[in-house]
Amino acid sequence: MGYPMEELDIHLACSPPTKCFTLEDLKIPPSATSTPIAATVPFPILSAEGVRAYRRSLFSPKILENCGAVLHPGTMVLRNPAEYSTFIHDFWTHPATIRLVSDAMGLPLSVIMSTEIGHTNIQTEGKNLEEMISMLNVEPDQTKVELTEEEKAHDPLQSTLVGWHYDSYPYVCVIMLSDTEGMVGGETYIKTGDGVPAKVEGPIMGYGVLLQGGEVQHAAAKAFGVKERITTITSYRADIPGLYDSSYISNVRPYANINVLYKQWADYRLSKMKFEIEMLQKRIAQSNDPLDIADVYGVVEHQIQYLKRTSYQLIPYDIHAAVMRKFGRSTIYNAPTIWAKAQELPTFEECVASIDKDKWMPRSLLWVDLAETRMNIRAGKILEAQKGRYKWDKMRQFTMGDELLRQGLPELFLLWLEATGLFALTQTS
Repeated sequence: MGYPMEELDIHLACSPPTKCFTLEDLKIPPSATSTPIAATVPFPILSAEGVRAYRRSLFSPKILENCGAVLHPGTMVLRNPAEYSTFIHDFWTHPATIRLVSDAMGLPLSVIMSTEIGHTNIQTEGKNLEEMISMLNVEPDQTKVELTEEEKAHDPLQSTLVGWHYDSYPYVCVIMLSDTEGMVGGETYIKTGDGVPAKVEGPIMGYGVLLQGGEVQHAAAKAFGVKERITTITSYRADIPGLYDSSYISNVRPYANINVLYKQWADYRLSKMKFEIEMLQKRIAQSNDPLDIADVYGVVEHQIQYLKRTSYQLIPYDIHAAVMRKFGRSTIYNAPTIWAKAQELPTFEECVASIDKDKWMPRSLLWVDLAETRMNIRAGKILEAQKGRYKWDKMRQFTMGDELLRQGLPELFLLWLEATGLFALTQTS
């Protein structure tokens, strides 16, 4: 049974954002995959009753049992809750909600895939899942926590909840489900084009913010002064023909159910490709002019790159499982830091040179990609990467380690780094 319009009216408290931050405002150069608005200020989405209804559904035994996972003490996530809640699924996919977020962002948006509907981050007391679940109630906790001297002096940019990063998907809507009275922190900072962080205030209960998180580098500040902080998040892509979808699942693989993630990822990516091909066919059929060969070339080139990323992001099941067992989630997320440490080792160049395509994944097309990237570097081109765009300016040669991280493949990076002997050296130096 769907979500009736009359119920949605009770739970929504919609009003458009009073201000938006554009890429131009933030001095961030636009890219071929970006759109003008970088972020919005917080704006109302859910009424007080809507927040309680959402929490009631979110904290149902079925969701807590099937979706809960601990990231670290005091922090848990609920992933894929829409699979077990008609309320959550229908709220986010209802035409009124889609229209609200689309209007706020200034372009038509659609949900990436159902497993990304209502992903929820929970900060509360407890060392394990059972303890944290016991702290959750439908009624938002209004308990205030006195700040320590250290918390009062806390610099939000020196120690963030989530460090500087890009999101897996182009757009995200974050709704606050907790009482924020007395909360200190919790803002989002965006790295501007001139390097000065711009602050986007965190939403209060029932309010949400929209962020073009796949295109702007941002960090989430820690929140203090309250007993709980619960945010629920849904990711989107733009429904604009010809706009390349720059999504990755690098950030998601380490904690997602990849049986669910992989199927939905493949289906949505293929659906997007089908849409682009159908739009090209429509342009061809409706034109009385000779075939626009440049248009066909452009679409085909986009689809080649799109399919390559789609398939590369599907780390084989056995490799994913082996890396998770051997290295663990935190090591996967720390891959860039480990790589920075490896580059400082005196034997770095020697170790890297010891592993070539005959000794590590000899049949992999990643070696072809590495050669192409090196050609692009020699041509002075900007490199597209999972963690943003950059121009290679190091004195050393671009290596397979750089290529694997560029493509958002930290699992394969760790296996390659281990093969070179550098991983072991980073753990002992």
